[in-house]
Amino acid sequence: MTIVLQVDHLNKSYREKTILKDISFHLEDSSVVALIGVNGAGKTTLINAILELIPKDSGTIHFSIKNWRQITGVMMQDNLILNRIKVKEIINLTRSYFKTPLSYNTLIDLSGLKESQNTFINQLSGGQKRRLSFVLALAGNPEILFLDEPTVGMDSIARQDFWKSIAKLKRTGKTIFVTSHYLEELENIADQILILEDRTLTFNGSLKQLRETSGKILIEFDSQLSAKIFNELASIVSVEQINQHYQIITNDVKKTISELSPFLQGIENLKIDQSSLNSIILNYQEKR
Repeated sequence: MTIVLQVDHLNKSYREKTILKDISFHLEDSSVVALIGVNGAGKTTLINAILELIPKDSGTIHFSIKNWRQITGVMMQDNLILNRIKVKEIINLTRSYFKTPLSYNTLIDLSGLKESQNTFINQLSGGQKRRLSFVLALAGNPEILFLDEPTVGMDSIARQDFWKSIAKLKRTGKTIFVTSHYLEELENIADQILILEDRTLTFNGSLKQLRETSGKILIEFDSQLSAKIFNELASIVSVEQINQHYQIITNDVKKTISELSPFLQGIENLKIDQSSLNSIILNYQEKR
């Protein structure tokens, strides 16, 4: 595989607050790279620095070709805020910025907005705006795609269609750099996972390698019972409570279920997750 982007020792601060510290990684062609981190971890800042939308403090960013903007597509986290322009007009306007754009018919078909091509952007739903943002990122037929929380606002069917499109793009040799809070969406598509935590990359590798770093299991359920009950279980590693939803990390699922048995009448929506990306990330963070 060919390296299409190399980032070395990137640093970025706002005033006296460090946002990114000594970030180094590379992207290869024909791959999907997932950047994972909590809100405020610096994911969008990293993308903005790579794309020179904000200045970096230090470090180097090197694309495989000099005129990298012509091979790069970007779908940012926020929806389009243009109003008095139609879907058809914004697609053709964006195509005009590139030397070898995809055809209008290809883009409108990918967007699923053929029936809305003469509709003003401000009249689209949130999900429709996300699909439009996606095809605008594809307008120049880019080799590298940066997608920041691309499926926010999409319904489940639109999300499935979106990731099918990403898989097709990957097979054509394109590189996709994506952030998402929907970890289950990344499980079957990501070749490389970057975890951004405490201002730096704490993991850079495959899902298989990430699994090897953490063998613990996630148990989730809803309960009105006190957190004190679950914190006192001998077999658990940690308990996280979000309203009445519990996430328990254990390395002995049989023992934990046995200990939970007396309380099952007060537990609903019990789920045991041993190998999903979501559970692996929780386990990884717990070990740090």
